[in-house]
Amino acid sequence: MSAHKGNPASEPLLHSSHEGSGDPVIIWEGTTWQTCPFLLKCLTPAICSAWQWRVTTQRIDLTHGCCSSDEDTFDLRRIDDLHFQRSLLQRLFNRGTIIIHCSHDEMPELRLSTFSAKDIFEKLKEAWMRARVATTIGHAGDMEHHGYCY
Repeated sequence: MSAHKGNPASEPLLHSSHEGSGDPVIIWEGTTWQTCPFLLKCLTPAICSAWQWRVTTQRIDLTHGCCSSDEDTFDLRRIDDLHFQRSLLQRLFNRGTIIIHCSHDEMPELRLSTFSAKDIFEKLKEAWMRARVATTIGHAGDMEHHGYCY
């Protein structure tokens, strides 16, 4: 769930991508609140379950855990699959969930549920496909350089 309270400073940011630059462009950044594993779900913010996301055209940076003690970076080239889902209720409120399957031992699946998730998903999917193509082209260039054929 998204954690913005109407304060412009705490609103998640949705950015447009710029073509041609090698620098990562921010697609979205914001804070979500994950499901509390404890019985006292009403105290979720007090139990430190906020996840701070920064999604760029090259990677996903995630800060989470008790008092933001864990930091992970997911390279878009290591993402195996992306999926978008939303219920009728989520659709009415312009929300959705992006499910990210990645090659990460501790976190093979990430779930980003927020407002404007469809727009974020489309931009992330485009960046992911570009990263995969660039990796394939780069790998093919390495193979040609070393005299390999495929």
